[in-house]
Amino acid sequence: MQRRIYFSRLVLLGCLTVVLSFGLQAQDFKTQHFPEEGYLQAWNFTFRSDRHNLFATFLVSNFGPGSHNNGISLLLKTKDQPVFYSTREFDSEEYEFKKGQFYQRSGDNWMEYKNGIYSFYMNYGDREIKLDYKPRRGSVPISNGKFPLVEKGKFVQADIPFSYSTVTGTIRYKDVIEEVKGVGGLEHILTNEAVYQYSKKWEIVRSQTKDGYRIFTGGFIGNSNFPGEYFRRVAVLNPSGSLVLEGTVEKVEVLEWEKEPTSGYTIPKTEILTFGNGSCQLSVKRTRPIATMSALENISSFLRFFIQLFFAKPYQIHWIAELKLNCPEYSGEGKGYHSNYLINE
Repeated sequence: MQRRIYFSRLVLLGCLTVVLSFGLQAQDFKTQHFPEEGYLQAWNFTFRSDRHNLFATFLVSNFGPGSHNNGISLLLKTKDQPVFYSTREFDSEEYEFKKGQFYQRSGDNWMEYKNGIYSFYMNYGDREIKLDYKPRRGSVPISNGKFPLVEKGKFVQADIPFSYSTVTGTIRYKDVIEEVKGVGGLEHILTNEAVYQYSKKWEIVRSQTKDGYRIFTGGFIGNSNFPGEYFRRVAVLNPSGSLVLEGTVEKVEVLEWEKEPTSGYTIPKTEILTFGNGSCQLSVKRTRPIATMSALENISSFLRFFIQLFFAKPYQIHWIAELKLNCPEYSGEGKGYHSNYLINE
């Protein structure tokens, strides 16, 4: 029972693999373990093509001292088909890692780095995913390393190990195997404090302009335990993957609110982010939904009960978004994907 109680908190937290730091090194997002009970580490692979939008997460936590609770989640939206969303949970006996390496095995599911390629494999019975990522230059460390929280020694670190990669692989549904090709990225979070203790909403926006620049923004909205209303960052990479602009958001102006019909949450539809000591503004507008999923779906009633002890309405919401950046160093317009990970109102 203890494993399920602790993993109930984990189901939502695996959706929170967000972004935010710079000068990222490989050791920043390899598998790392911390002794605190609130420890969580997760990796989120994204993939998109003409037919598919995919968000796949691996995670490990220490909810339950000394344990390695671990699991996976998958959200897949295929053109002209319903959204598929599911999670799988595993205990320490079904977990494997390689010290100092990017590697995790959860049951028969795995992720690894080998010979310049990041790969993952997930098996959900009727559905089987195997994707290979060959990234170009373009890491985005968003929290600038370990961002300190209120209690001494507690931190959160969020990164984009690679923001753009060519992706190849296969997606199987029942007896049909489809070879796929597209683009994607990898996002990472590491914290030794349970995220619901200091935040109520996380987000990441990934976009690209017509001239090949990539604009990112991400972070979290704090709760009453967090000093300040939010921690949000902006980063811009040029076509070669070099960081040309970054900053911490200083002011947020919401121009339009919207009650999202599936979750019932009221969230910004259009907002202006100001940074760079007031010299830069970034407009973010959600335009078209991809998928909205409750973290309470596709899990047992037992697990659902314990999740609701800690979270009011855990949801993840993915939208198409349009961005407009106005800054002395660079100005441009981009289109991309906006992900909201909601814990509480």
